[in-house]
Amino acid sequence: MKHPAQDDGSRLPRHDVGSSLVTAAVAAALAATLTLTLLAAAPASADVRCSREERKLLCPDANPICPPGGGAAPSAWPMFQHDAQHTGRSHLDGPSCNRVIWRWRGSAEFLSAPTVGADGTIYVGNARHPVCAIDPATGSTRWCETDQEGRLADRSSPAVAADGTVYIGTRDNDLWSIAPQPSPPAHVLWRQKICTDGDVTTSPAIGPDGVVYMGSDSLSAGWFFAMCPGPTRQVKWCTKLGGGVKNVSAAVSPDGATVYVTSRGRTLHALDAATGAERWRRQIERRANAARWPNYTPVVDPASGKVYLGFDEGLFEVTPEGDVRLLYASGREKMESPPALGADGTLYVGASRGSHSTFYAIRPDGSVRWKHPIPPGPGRFRNNQAVIGANGTVYVAIKNKVYAFDPAGDGDGNAKILWTFDEATSVYASSPIIGAPGRLYVGTGDRAAPVLYAIGDCP
Repeated sequence: MKHPAQDDGSRLPRHDVGSSLVTAAVAAALAATLTLTLLAAAPASADVRCSREERKLLCPDANPICPPGGGAAPSAWPMFQHDAQHTGRSHLDGPSCNRVIWRWRGSAEFLSAPTVGADGTIYVGNARHPVCAIDPATGSTRWCETDQEGRLADRSSPAVAADGTVYIGTRDNDLWSIAPQPSPPAHVLWRQKICTDGDVTTSPAIGPDGVVYMGSDSLSAGWFFAMCPGPTRQVKWCTKLGGGVKNVSAAVSPDGATVYVTSRGRTLHALDAATGAERWRRQIERRANAARWPNYTPVVDPASGKVYLGFDEGLFEVTPEGDVRLLYASGREKMESPPALGADGTLYVGASRGSHSTFYAIRPDGSVRWKHPIPPGPGRFRNNQAVIGANGTVYVAIKNKVYAFDPAGDGDGNAKILWTFDEATSVYASSPIIGAPGRLYVGTGDRAAPVLYAIGDCP
């Protein structure tokens, strides 16, 4: 059954691969010209701007043949919401208490969640660095500077590849590729510039073949890129979605063949992972949402391939074929964070109306297992999605608290709180992550005293 706002795509422009990809000969010539232009424009350490000619050729050097890559880092939490399906579900148990292990002081409020490398190093976007590497044992800074000048990391969570490369988007219209370093400064391998003035506020996602997916608002045009893995900058393909791509992360189907991304806060696109060709698009919401804070990242069920999205109207379910169903109507509350998906199919998601918020556990059939009203106050569910431990415990940060919930609830439709953490006085602006066995990492949105907390190592 189709949702009333669903469009079957018959009236929408189809993606023309030829508009985004060029022949190998032309690509080589244009790539050489672009390289010479950039080299002549400024030294390697500068923040390179685009010429008028370059703005007309967004990815002239696209090449669908990528060198082999190893996917994401074999770590506790290598990318936004843990995996390429963005389930928010860890293979490790989180903490059973609210004990603080260490505190790391940032230079700016934390607007995105941290990630973890294969050796346990914690990577977090912070200010203009644009990413910092933190020692997990001591909470000390390993490095917090690169050999190039950058801008604000904003809402882009880092992603760590199998070879240790760290990817992050910034407000200087770039996707950064940074080599892992034991000490400062970290070396920038390459930067992909969005020449049509497009902040990269999306969190990069790494597919099973190592391809990195990221998008940009790009003057509300919504350009979306697939970047090849490796130390050399190479665009696999790019496509214009026809609407802004802000503060979301693309999700990859379980077989790696389809990439899902939302645009304009209302439309879901299914793209061919190999070519970028659009398979279908569905308008989920009736009205576009151009606000910067909401996060409408799609979540894919690894078992069924179904896609779940939290939107203003509620929680939606979309089949791999594009059939849309409103799974749970949230009434006057808005769902502006993606759900976390439990192993049993339960979806954990927050919804807010003004300063009033509710956290829900919703069964696969759309019924509510339990819910918990959050006391009124500053802050709401926006870009602060829940995460789930291997034992099912659900963690979420909202307003000035971190909650740990029993997934079963109390049996009467209410939540069962295992513990809370409320040391900070600020509104949380990012999601926690399970960064090591029995450990939770979470940052605050306090501009005056931003702190990244390590919680756990419980007796």
